[in-house]
Amino acid sequence: MTEDEKVIFDLLSKNHPASLPDLKAQSGLSGKKWDVSMKGLSQKGVVKVTKEGESLTVDLV
Repeated sequence: MTEDEKVIFDLLSKNHPASLPDLKAQSGLSGKKWDVSMKGLSQKGVVKVTKEGESLTVDLV
C-alpha cells in the first residue's frame, strides 16, 4: 500500500463504514491523491464503495 492508501485504511479501520465525503475530508488528501488512492484500494479488494439513496459509503471488505 502507498502512504496515501494507508491513511485512508487507518481511518476506515477505526470507523467503518464511513460516509465518503467525511472520510475524504478526514484524510486531508487532494482530489487527485484521493482518487488514485481509492482506486488502488478498490483494485486490491480492500475497500468497497456503495451508494444508498444519495449517500456514498466506504467500508472495508
